[in-house]
Amino acid sequence: MVLIHDGALHSATWDDVWPIFCKDFHVVRYDRRGFGRSPTSTMPYFPVDDVSAVMHAAGVQHAIIVGSSAGGGLAVDFTLKHPEAVDRLILSGPQVLGLGQSRYFVDRTIAMQKRELNGDVENAIRDDGRAFAPGHEAALKRMVALLTAYPQDLHHSDDMARPAPPAVPLLSSIKAPTMILVGTHDTPDVQAWAGAIDAAIPGSHRVVVPDTGHLMYLEQPQHFVQLIEQFVAARQHPDRETALRRYLGSLERGQPNYEDMTPNAAASVRREMPVILALLKPMGAIKSIRFAYGTETGADAYWVTYAHGRAEWTVAPLTAEGKMQSPGLRFP
Repeated sequence: MVLIHDGALHSATWDDVWPIFCKDFHVVRYDRRGFGRSPTSTMPYFPVDDVSAVMHAAGVQHAIIVGSSAGGGLAVDFTLKHPEAVDRLILSGPQVLGLGQSRYFVDRTIAMQKRELNGDVENAIRDDGRAFAPGHEAALKRMVALLTAYPQDLHHSDDMARPAPPAVPLLSSIKAPTMILVGTHDTPDVQAWAGAIDAAIPGSHRVVVPDTGHLMYLEQPQHFVQLIEQFVAARQHPDRETALRRYLGSLERGQPNYEDMTPNAAASVRREMPVILALLKPMGAIKSIRFAYGTETGADAYWVTYAHGRAEWTVAPLTAEGKMQSPGLRFP
């Protein structure tokens, strides 16, 4: 696993999740140029090449890539350039090259950075409000301590970094299983970016994490690790796929198999059935069904390709009697 930090802190930002991940993974983290203990570059360079160099030095040929904020954008750039090296892609509050920024976001960021550079670091972060959800005082203090100990995180120039091509037009080419995490208290821009990235990467999975801001791994490290470990470990369950195939077959015949569901699920689906059938009718016959990912609630998600479109179906664990519990449907 490779951890790529954001554009405000250095690799110590991962301190709370580092020992937990290290129990199950060979984990690599590094200070990007100009952050932490890495000096600012005096020569032009490509940040994507630094990721490759770090992995090579650590003896890692392929990995789970985890990127936060601007580090998420770098993780995307690396995935586009080296798809064979990425087993899974996890983006936390990602900022991807090519996504527009609102005037509100730009003005707010400039105002915060001015206060930070003038030494009012804690109040600048607190008043801006995007980094952490209310009440996470320990996380805020930790961020302030890191910026105080390593002021170059705020003051360095990255003029020598050469950008990768805009990633947005290329997102649809990403094949690695991808999860996008975004906090409920992050800025509207970041939340919008997360939705746009989710829509563009085929089969991606977006999770909105309650009671977190932009740096959720400082606020809720255990939950952050749990979400990632669940995503990485997720495997399809043959009994759920079989149940879904039976259910979808019954929909195609216009005779939903309510007997294969729990009573509550059957009652709920029966109420929704006219809408479900109306949505699916124009899509035509089913062409393929494939496992996509495991959700944070333990359900299996499947991409179902129809003659004229695609839908995502989720199947929760079956009951002991093999009954389905409210299969879920959404359109990407």
